Amino acid sequence: MPRIASPPTVLRELDGPDTCDMCGTPGLKTELVRDPFIYGAGDEGVELVVDIPVRTCSSCGSYTDDQAEDIRHDEVCRYLGVLTPTEIRDLRAKYDLSRRELARITGLGESSIARWETRDIIQNVGNDRYLRLLQDPAIFLRAKSLASPEPVHAEPGELPPDLEARLRETGTNFTLQPVAA
Repeated sequence: MPRIASPPTVLRELDGPDTCDMCGTPGLKTELVRDPFIYGAGDEGVELVVDIPVRTCSSCGSYTDDQAEDIRHDEVCRYLGVLTPTEIRDLRAKYDLSRRELARITGLGESSIARWETRDIIQNVGNDRYLRLLQDPAIFLRAKSLASPEPVHAEPGELPPDLEARLRETGTNFTLQPVAA
């Protein structure tokens, strides 16, 4: 038998937009509501509780927006014990990486990273653990070095300066050693 969530509770009125973003009617009211919801199906469903803004329009009735959906999504992530989309974006920001750069370093799909960050899907536990490990700078640098291109063999002084500069920019640890004869 499916579970039914407890009823929502209005906590207080909030400042918000004055007009309804759906129909343009003035006099929109915004309230902070404690909103229980069921995550999961059937007997496996659990009640999670979030505080969300609920808008009430005299023409449209009550509704929630993307902000409320983001809050619910983040609560599901916390329940599952995985990083929230904001925490994943913060990981990229910590190392000043684009999604493409994070994908290259980790071997994860750029599209998957985008879907995790935009709340389209929730990453699985294995990928979440990998992302959490990357929060440690030593582990991140190791992953980054593994993603570097194949070693370049050249005599000292023979490496083109532009290639040497590019290698240094990637943070790759390298030394120039004579090629064995």
